[in-house]
Amino acid sequence: MNNSAGFTLAELVVTIVLVGILTVTVIPTYNLLINNSQSQINISNMHIIRDTFIQYHYDSELDGFPTEPENNLLDSTYREIILSDGRTPDMLFSGDLPYNTNNNPYTYYIENDTSEHGWVTNRMVVTDLDPDSPSYEEYVIGEL
Repeated sequence: MNNSAGFTLAELVVTIVLVGILTVTVIPTYNLLINNSQSQINISNMHIIRDTFIQYHYDSELDGFPTEPENNLLDSTYREIILSDGRTPDMLFSGDLPYNTNNNPYTYYIENDTSEHGWVTNRMVVTDLDPDSPSYEEYVIGEL
């Protein structure tokens, strides 16, 4: 009698090799997809911060962006300061001031640039300086 209730050793080895090949191709693709998604989320968060700070300027009718943090980090210390219009930075957002996907703060600083014609441009830069972040050293610029 021929009993064919199981797999042969060759069938088992071929199956394991095929699963291994699929795993080796899928895992790097998955990691790349996750990194790209997290990078886009971080860049979107930096755009949200920029747009919110520009809107703050227009709403409060002041001559500039929100106060620059002492350490340039948009961290929990910065969230508690009182801005010139009486609000905190968290109050400017629907929710909290965004962090990157590693839950670390972005950096924020303001610089002024004077053109050859004497026009002053106020520029703010929001940067992700977290070395473990997929958007490391990416930045967003807002100008007035």
